[in-house]
Amino acid sequence: MSKADEAVKLHARGYNCCQAVACVFADEVGMDESTLYKLGEAFGAGMGNTLGVCGAMSGAAMLVGLVNSDGDTEHPAQTKASSMKIVAKMQNEFTERAGRLICKEIKTGNEGKAFTSCDDCIRIATEIAEELFAL
Repeated sequence: MSKADEAVKLHARGYNCCQAVACVFADEVGMDESTLYKLGEAFGAGMGNTLGVCGAMSGAAMLVGLVNSDGDTEHPAQTKASSMKIVAKMQNEFTERAGRLICKEIKTGNEGKAFTSCDDCIRIATEIAEELFAL
């Protein structure tokens, strides 16, 4: 089963979009699923149910920090620029594939028809995150 399929299954079990994406990469980021689940809890429905940036994309962005940051709190700016560059690229790809980045716009779409379903947003964000681990 692909990571994207696993993430969609987690979403069907009640994980929010962010949690579904982040949690399927627990092994890759060396973090237990429960911690990733906790970190992603408030990012559902466009962060705090405000329909802002898609939660699935937020989950993928969280993974960037876990993979790319050097964690050096004494010199905090060393990896920040590269992490932001990676996320910007991911967001551009997500927007290209999902049609929008903002949850409200994704859900309301054209004439009330969603541009992309939550499950498809989860699939897209998971596939984009997988590309990060292929580096």
